[in-house]
Amino acid sequence: MEVSPQLEDAMDIRDLAEEFAELCAAGRGEEAAARYWADDIRTYEAVPGEYAETHGKDQALEKARWWAENHEVHEIEVEGPFVNGNQFLLYWEIEVTPKGGEREDIEEMVLYTVEEGRIVEERYFY
Repeated sequence: MEVSPQLEDAMDIRDLAEEFAELCAAGRGEEAAARYWADDIRTYEAVPGEYAETHGKDQALEKARWWAENHEVHEIEVEGPFVNGNQFLLYWEIEVTPKGGEREDIEEMVLYTVEEGRIVEERYFY
C-alpha cells in the first residue's frame, strides 16, 4: 500500500514535533530554536507588549532570552505533540518565579506551523 504525500508529510512533521518537544522539555529551547526555527519565523503572544509579535529568528531569540533572564524556571512539562496537517500543538505547564515576583504556575498552548521542515510560526494561547 502506497503512503499518500499528505500522510508522509504529517509523519515528518510528527518526527520534527516530537524532537522539538523533547528538547524544550529538557530545557534546551535555544537548541530547539536553532535546529527548527525558520529564519523568518513569526511569533504571536496572546497579550500586548514589546514582544507581542516578533518577525525573524533574531527578534524571536531576543524575546526568548528576555523571558529566560526575567524568570527562574523551576519545572517544565510539555504534553504533545498533537499534529494536524502542517501544524502541531504543545501544551506547556511551567513553574516559574518572575524577577521580583512570587512563584507561579503558567499553563499555555502553543500552535506551531511548519513549512519545508522549519517552524515558521508560533501562536501562544493562555
